[in-house]
Amino acid sequence: MYRLLLAGSLLLATGPLLAQTSEPLTLDPLLVSSPRAESDWFTLPMAVSAVSAQDHPGEQLLTLDSLLGPVPGALSQSRYNLSQGMRLSIRGFGSRSSFGVRGVRVLVDGVPLTMPDGQTEMDGLDTSLVERIEVIRGPSSTIYGNAAGGVLAIQTRQPGDTPFTQVEVTGGELGYRRMRAETSGSAGSLGALLAVNATQLDGYRTHGTAETNHLTGKLRWQGEGGTLGLTLHAIDNRAEDPGGLNLDQVRADRSQARPQSLQFDADETVEQQRLSLVWDGQAAGGDTYQLRSYYGQREFSNRLPLQNNGQTAYDRWFAGVGAQRTFNRELAGLPHQLTVGMDLESQRDERSRNDNLPGGITGALTQRQRETADSQGVFIEDQLSLGDAWLLTTGVRYDSVRLEAKDRYLSDGNASGERNLDDWNYSLGLSRQLDAHHVAYVRYATSFETPTINEMANPTGGGFNPSLGAAQSVNREIGFKGEHPGLRYEAVLYSMRIEDELVPEVDGRTFYTNAGRSSRDGVELSGDWLLGHYWRLTGAWSYNRYRFDQFESYGGNRIPGIPRQSLFAEVSYDRDDWYARVNVNAYDHQYADNANLDRVAGYAVTNARLGWRMVWGDQRWEPYIGIDNLLDRDYYDNLRINDNFGRYYEPAPGRTIYAGAKLTFN
Repeated sequence: MYRLLLAGSLLLATGPLLAQTSEPLTLDPLLVSSPRAESDWFTLPMAVSAVSAQDHPGEQLLTLDSLLGPVPGALSQSRYNLSQGMRLSIRGFGSRSSFGVRGVRVLVDGVPLTMPDGQTEMDGLDTSLVERIEVIRGPSSTIYGNAAGGVLAIQTRQPGDTPFTQVEVTGGELGYRRMRAETSGSAGSLGALLAVNATQLDGYRTHGTAETNHLTGKLRWQGEGGTLGLTLHAIDNRAEDPGGLNLDQVRADRSQARPQSLQFDADETVEQQRLSLVWDGQAAGGDTYQLRSYYGQREFSNRLPLQNNGQTAYDRWFAGVGAQRTFNRELAGLPHQLTVGMDLESQRDERSRNDNLPGGITGALTQRQRETADSQGVFIEDQLSLGDAWLLTTGVRYDSVRLEAKDRYLSDGNASGERNLDDWNYSLGLSRQLDAHHVAYVRYATSFETPTINEMANPTGGGFNPSLGAAQSVNREIGFKGEHPGLRYEAVLYSMRIEDELVPEVDGRTFYTNAGRSSRDGVELSGDWLLGHYWRLTGAWSYNRYRFDQFESYGGNRIPGIPRQSLFAEVSYDRDDWYARVNVNAYDHQYADNANLDRVAGYAVTNARLGWRMVWGDQRWEPYIGIDNLLDRDYYDNLRINDNFGRYYEPAPGRTIYAGAKLTFN
């Protein structure tokens, strides 16, 4: 199926491409900053992908799934259920999550969006401001510490040197409406940006409405020794949760909600404010350094589709500081790029649980506790040039994470508890430039991942689960990179071994256990090809073999929630005055449970985008239209891994159309 899809995509483009007589364009040099120090993608012995939002115009951007398509090994789910949030996995890290992102470290403009305990809620990001994403594929704890099985580094728009104002209105099927406005400019050394974004979605399924509101403000001051950036981001969101269905319910009505979701009015509300301050400085001798800090407050409440302990609420305060410096030195006659740094992070949750009575009425209090997570990490990494063709990278990091719960509901006994988890992690990479256009590399890296505070819940009662520990992984990979004037490609073969992988088990609420041993082996291919002045071909393919080696009675079974193969193929045509893109996302079969009894069939989804760019005086208009699931295929927007009674499935909508217009003026 995948060969046919890829061949079809290429055939669509072959005729017009061959008819062009213009010379190929040149891809810009690819520099990546997610490995802490700015590095050349071509010679770096690491699997890193970079995607520019400018290359994906006309996107709806309910989540980042459309930008992550060209990244092999990355899987994004849950676009349409905003109460669950985007679920992202990279080489299998994050696949266990019942909501949000786990096992993947997420940063926005260099500041962690991931909480100190390792959980990430992507609702703290205005996707319309995203300009670029970088993805480190595979264990990266020597760089980012806990929960860095992969890294998603997001860069958002900064205040512009030239003043501009932008207004955008979008609407479409499923009751989708979005209005956003943005203004930006600079005066002397001071720049500012203000953006607001309001989105509403009625949803494909019953009880699936959502409303999100974002406010982002930025100030940037350019001094002689560096740049100071201040960012405030606030959200006010509410989303209903239609829940998961079993197969019989899917066959009866794909758009229905789980009956208990209606009975107990399952939903969530979130209010959050986050303030970050970053200084990027220049030092003597070409050295660079960064000082960063952030502080935030989050109020959260939800109603689960069950009565006992069915309502949760918490007030969260979170903060962190970090520092790093990169030294460019010559030692023993060899050039070094040495980076040292530290991270300190803290999180405090005042959490309560109540029974959830029919109709979503708050019942009796069943739990109240203070939960804390404190994280400290120090690291050092080095890039050493060994002559003209060889590059050696090394890294080591130590992290300590303390998780604690203080029980404040003592009528059923004191369930307080704490865990102290620490780890050393290491990495070693070596690349060899074979010729002017090709590089081969090898890499060894480790990572660790603590359970999040929510995942430490004890299935036998309140407090912490005394038997749940951190997961540890070892990654070995061999890579091959190619770079030509209009073509860039990469091939990676990797093998991972994981001890004590965190696995969900559902009994009303979701609890977690450690799998003994598991293995992940895979191949990743990707390419980006510019032809002529207007055409572009992009593709990514991954194949994996993820298995439990030792885990209860599941030894030898496939790890659920990850398709064996995935394919992304896109052909785009982009001129100054209009653009068009067609892409295919294809996924092999996967399993929804540890026992591998419920096999989910593979599928392919085709999407199309068309837009125009018009200039009238100092005004620039960009109307666009998008069609998702062009061929109206049945598939699942999300799978709830190991949910009880077979309620794994969240059906996705069929063919869906949206349209919008963007007005920009100076």
